[in-house]
Amino acid sequence: MKSRLFPWRRKKETSQEFKPAIHSDRALVLSVTHKDRPSLIQQLRLVRHVFSPKEWRVFIACIALFFVAILLGLGNLAKPHILIVPTAGGAMSEAVVGSPKLINPLFAPLNDVDRDLASLVYAGLFRLDETLEPVPDLVDSYRWMQDQTTLEITLRKDARFHDGETVTADDVVFTYQAVKDPTWRSPLTSQYRFLKPIRIDNHTVQFQMDKMHPNVLSDLTLGILPAHVWEGVANANASLAEANLRPIGSGPYAVTSFTRDSKGTILSYTLKRFDTYHGTKPYVDQWVFHFFEDRVGALQAARNHQVDAIAFVPWKDAVHFKNLDFQSIPLELPQETVAFFNTKDPVLKDKKIRKALTLAIDTQELQEIVGPHASTVSSPFPFFRDTGSSSTAPNIEAARALLEAQGWKLVEGQTVRSLPAKSKTASSTPLALSIDVPNDQSDLQQVAEYLKRRWSLLGAQVSIRVSNPDTLLSTSLDERAYQVLMWNVLLSAQQDLSPFWSSKNTSDRGLNLSNLSDKEVDNALAALTTATSTEAARKIQVQLAQAILDEYPALFLIRPSYAYLVSNRIRGTHSLRIAQPAHRLLNTKRWYIKTSWRWK
Repeated sequence: MKSRLFPWRRKKETSQEFKPAIHSDRALVLSVTHKDRPSLIQQLRLVRHVFSPKEWRVFIACIALFFVAILLGLGNLAKPHILIVPTAGGAMSEAVVGSPKLINPLFAPLNDVDRDLASLVYAGLFRLDETLEPVPDLVDSYRWMQDQTTLEITLRKDARFHDGETVTADDVVFTYQAVKDPTWRSPLTSQYRFLKPIRIDNHTVQFQMDKMHPNVLSDLTLGILPAHVWEGVANANASLAEANLRPIGSGPYAVTSFTRDSKGTILSYTLKRFDTYHGTKPYVDQWVFHFFEDRVGALQAARNHQVDAIAFVPWKDAVHFKNLDFQSIPLELPQETVAFFNTKDPVLKDKKIRKALTLAIDTQELQEIVGPHASTVSSPFPFFRDTGSSSTAPNIEAARALLEAQGWKLVEGQTVRSLPAKSKTASSTPLALSIDVPNDQSDLQQVAEYLKRRWSLLGAQVSIRVSNPDTLLSTSLDERAYQVLMWNVLLSAQQDLSPFWSSKNTSDRGLNLSNLSDKEVDNALAALTTATSTEAARKIQVQLAQAILDEYPALFLIRPSYAYLVSNRIRGTHSLRIAQPAHRLLNTKRWYIKTSWRWK
């Protein structure tokens, strides 16, 4: 009987039966019969009998490496043609200090928490983009009529409220009539008095004005209410309506639920992505807002990873989250830390005294104290670098000389200057100053300590009074009895200075905290309302800023920056320049949690 090693390699073997036998020389002997040849799998099984255990392991390893190399090669070939892209899905939560009360764009300015929620639930005719410029939202198109005092807008036909109803001209007219109606008691009533909404057809509205208003598009970012929900509510009872707690808007997110404790305090709100939203849909599917009484509790929730985000964290607190799987997103607001001089105070009514106090302050030194995340400013406009600057460079000796010239003498052996009495029976007046600071902002207290130290070098006796912010503001507006008031001033998106510098706001609880009444300032403020172009407005802003600075009514110190702590699992984040706290949420449409592959 003939036999040979691996007889299946013969060219002519049509019908054979294999009967293997193992010999001492490990050769595989196959007996050939005239039966069918074995299958390939059966033949491969016999290979193991040819190799020693060590050779078999090497053989298996080579096979594995071969397939790994194939997979890696295919991966390298495919990699340039595959994109990892964001996709919808996932949920995130944020800790917020405060509690919601009226989630309604007509009442929201009274409460930052309400503004946060309203910014996601409601859509306006226009919205602000990342440069704080108004762009169409519910508006499909718009045009100015020939008289330049009538704006005609056409609504998108695909815009829907969260209950499925179409957004129409009736909803727009209802909203703007309501905000103007005093019986609604909206804090925005005076802001919209100049607008007269007129329905043209189901999707067209005209806004008539008494004159050209260059910032009207920004005013039209007000969220639109659904008329069919609110028409049955009496105007005087609008703030009591259930729709303020279960709002229905046309924004990117819809309210699905909220929780309360046994005392009725709202603990959380859950918002769901609105699938038929007319604009660019966000990626994050669900937002949950958890509410806390104070920042301490909110920060503790973040440390315990109970929430994914917390906003407006001072940088001194944010550094402690560096190793806690959080990223710190800088938040910049049109906000300034300002020390207002009360120009009606017996000491500070003298412009030269105010100038001397200004000369003693070095904002560069101040920035080193408050840290790199605060920017120095020298103008009433936080974001505008070219709109006026103080001509008084820091000079402590010049400040002392100015006080001397005004009669404030420093007697040898004394540390406090005094103004000699005008008669022998009267006593001299010491140069005593008090700085009022809210107790909830440690950064303001730090700045106040710096002012105290610098003014003490001039021979002033300085005290710092720390009070509850609400009480401090209310008392200051009613009595105007302070000397120096420290405050973080937040301007509107257009950086309108009227509330803080118009002469008419020095009384009736107006926000002109310096009590400055200046004709040149008032003229510049009035000219801004009639500016017909951006260039014209900027020129007037330069004039306005310089007119204010020339009177030394306040110290414009720093523009603070805060951290928005967000979990590292949230991607697509970037630094934000916003006009108000709620605007930090307008850019979250780019944020994402889930990803998918896409072939290029």
